[in-house]
Amino acid sequence: MGAVTVERPSPSTAAARPGADGGTAPGPPRRDVRAVFGAVCLVLATVAGGVALAPSYAEPGAVRIVLGAAAVVSVAVTLLLSARTAAVAALLGGSPIALGGVVAVAAWRPPLAGFPPEQVASALVHSGAHILTSAAPTPVNVDTLTLPMLATWLAGAAAAHLWHRRRGGAALVPPVLLLVGAVVLNGPVAPPGYLAVGLLAAAAAGLFAVSGADARAAQGAPGGAALRVGLTDADGGTAVPRGPLRLRAVGAAGLALLAVLVTTVAGPAAVSGWEARPYDPRSAVSPPTPPAPALNPLGYLSEWAAEPDRPLLTVRAGEPAELRWVALGEFTGTTWLPEAGYRSAGTALPAPEPAPPHATEARVEVAVGELPGDWLPVPGAPRRIDAAGIGFDAVSGTVAALDGPAEGRRYTVTGDVGHWRAAEMADARVPADAALDRYRELPAGAPPLVTEIVAEIAASGPPHARAEAIARYLRETYTFDPEVPGGHGYANLANLLVAPGEDGGGGTSEQFASAFAVIARAAGLPSRVVVGFGPGAPAGDGEFQVRTGDAVAWGEVYLSGFGWVPFDVTPGGEDAGGSAAPETGSIAESEAPEPENSPTPPEEDDPAASGHREPAGTRWGVIVVVAAGAVLGLAVLALVGVPVLRWLRTRRRLAAPDPGDRVLGAWHELRDGLRLAGAALPASGTAAETVALANGLLATGEPGRRLPELAYAVNIVGFAATGWLTAGAAERIVADTRGYLAELRAGQRRLRRLTWWLDPRPLFWRAP
Repeated sequence: MGAVTVERPSPSTAAARPGADGGTAPGPPRRDVRAVFGAVCLVLATVAGGVALAPSYAEPGAVRIVLGAAAVVSVAVTLLLSARTAAVAALLGGSPIALGGVVAVAAWRPPLAGFPPEQVASALVHSGAHILTSAAPTPVNVDTLTLPMLATWLAGAAAAHLWHRRRGGAALVPPVLLLVGAVVLNGPVAPPGYLAVGLLAAAAAGLFAVSGADARAAQGAPGGAALRVGLTDADGGTAVPRGPLRLRAVGAAGLALLAVLVTTVAGPAAVSGWEARPYDPRSAVSPPTPPAPALNPLGYLSEWAAEPDRPLLTVRAGEPAELRWVALGEFTGTTWLPEAGYRSAGTALPAPEPAPPHATEARVEVAVGELPGDWLPVPGAPRRIDAAGIGFDAVSGTVAALDGPAEGRRYTVTGDVGHWRAAEMADARVPADAALDRYRELPAGAPPLVTEIVAEIAASGPPHARAEAIARYLRETYTFDPEVPGGHGYANLANLLVAPGEDGGGGTSEQFASAFAVIARAAGLPSRVVVGFGPGAPAGDGEFQVRTGDAVAWGEVYLSGFGWVPFDVTPGGEDAGGSAAPETGSIAESEAPEPENSPTPPEEDDPAASGHREPAGTRWGVIVVVAAGAVLGLAVLALVGVPVLRWLRTRRRLAAPDPGDRVLGAWHELRDGLRLAGAALPASGTAAETVALANGLLATGEPGRRLPELAYAVNIVGFAATGWLTAGAAERIVADTRGYLAELRAGQRRLRRLTWWLDPRPLFWRAP
């Protein structure tokens, strides 16, 4: 039946009210719907951080599942505890569940085989350090998941507790901080988190819509009672019309959709021309201690050239594949030293920047024999490797075992093998990047012939032409001699080098690779030495036997847009000594541009290396266009969407099948119109007082003559009196209300009249 209720909300009655039998009756159904909807929005807001963080991991799907589960459970548990316990207990009561999740992840993904339980404590303390000292993409194990899991749990718990205490705006702060932390932790590793920001914006729109409804419900406390007219069911529960809730849901969904579109579509377009690169927090943390070095890998080449038949590796591949072993970038004047920036890595390895040109994928299975040191041979730029306990140096592309020597290991590795073309590199430049300065440094004491060689063959021309001229000089002036003693320092180069045009002596790829890198640095080119292996001899059934005679060294020079370009510097190759640089590093002499008549270009960044640089005007033009599009979209929404929604609601209210519903619809329309006209409606006003206030707003006519039946009809419906309210009476009341509202609008100022149907506020006002 119907009833007129006067409620004075209080904390004790916000969640329940006395029932007919003295017990506690459940609150309005809409409150339950809002609670569920709010919880879903809290979960979505918390999950946004995991959505942004997941792409930086080797297995993004697994990370999304783990962090999503942490968000769901933390919000649910905290909401349940907040309704029954104090604040501190609600926030910390779920901690055992969070720790149990860490133990479960430890059992699922230990960092090493035989992971002992005590390492859970280590993961709790050092998870952040493990993330920052891992190679990107970050491997998925308990060491790297513990910090994101606990951060997601705490953010979800804090957000749920604040929302439960009616702090809707503050409830968004923990998810926002979590998202910011995820983006900062990713640095340049993961793509921009537009989707995560859009998800958080959509969740925020939903939370504000729900929080606004709750705030309006509590407006009457504690100063006065709020008039609530509606129909009651047999159990005393309020059967509130569902239309306003649906309209608020539609409005919230529209705002959420707009937020998603702005962040995921307009955002990327607005910043498309920006060249800013995120700071990489990994650069601030030193990686773990590098593998214990064996003897200098370059020093093995002369010994191996003298004994070329000792087996080192067994390689299984679909076709012959050259392998990289170690890159050496620091020269002391006596020896070349390997790179030392190894970070713990999982099965997926970061992509090289820039990517090798015209790359083909090579997948090989390697069985390591009597190979010294901890370095693992790989094809090209390695992308995936199934070995456990490995480290990876992204600068050099070198893979090493962190838990022991390489000898005896078996692993499968997939790499991108580049194919460089001389014609494409003719105009490539050397970037003026401070990070490459160490590859230009030469210690004092270089042989005088180095300067003479540079002046004669590499003093002018584009960088690639100069590097190829140095490589050609070494290949054509000298001979391969496996009997030459080892050594590649200044003293050895002084004995080897001769002036251009003279006939030089012999050496191995050890000396020639070192000579190339030293001369290239003297010519201003960033260079380094790389040691690797040729494809080896076929052994049948797709296997290749790599022996000591297949070991070779070559030189590399860094060019903008192409990365480290390999150059074949050993005279004779296979014909002379059975050792050849990888074919991907060989540049045919006939393809190299002649440098003699070309001026020396300035060594600056190549626009092709860092992408097309749009002028500032273009970038701001994109921003203006996107902003104009957003404004146009909002204008269309206001000019079309708001009037349509309001018209549909008015039609539903005033054309309801039941006469009582039509009377209540007229009552709601009247109150909305009064609020649009600026009238201050008292919270405790009766129906008669509200109608009297309405009549007093009209400048013409006799007071009390407008809406003569509305107040009486509202009370009839509210107290469920029968026998008077007929369909004809309801139609008269609806017609009177329409006429009154038209007259009320006509009496407003011009701006108010023009914007009467464009005002979106009535869509979100709580029905009285």
